[in-house]
Amino acid sequence: MIGRKFFILTLISAFNPFMANGQKRKKKNLIVHHTLFWLKDPKSVKDKNKLIENLRTLEKIEYHRTLIGVPLSNVEYETTDSSYDVSLVTYFDNADGRIEYQNNRAHKAFIEKCAGLWEKTISYDTICEIQ
Repeated sequence: MIGRKFFILTLISAFNPFMANGQKRKKKNLIVHHTLFWLKDPKSVKDKNKLIENLRTLEKIEYHRTLIGVPLSNVEYETTDSSYDVSLVTYFDNADGRIEYQNNRAHKAFIEKCAGLWEKTISYDTICEIQ
């Protein structure tokens, strides 16, 4: 539970434009890697839970932060694609962290272990300026 609280506080502080003393933070770049997964059997709760459980193993990789989720079931917008089954948002302080993550042994093991669960994945990489 402490790990989760620390993660939430870290997330809040990462996006807070002011430091504790009221001075504005310097702007910096953040690399966001967003992957969407479509399961081979989207009705299988077992497969979805297995994918999410294995995505959590990626949280131990250094130099990044991870958010794992599923589409909102009760919200439909014309411009929103909710056809995926599981979402992974990973963000890094720099491009080197993104490369290290991609080549990390735990990331490769995750793909090897879970690739049979999904029909398709799509990833989006974005560089964002934050304060």
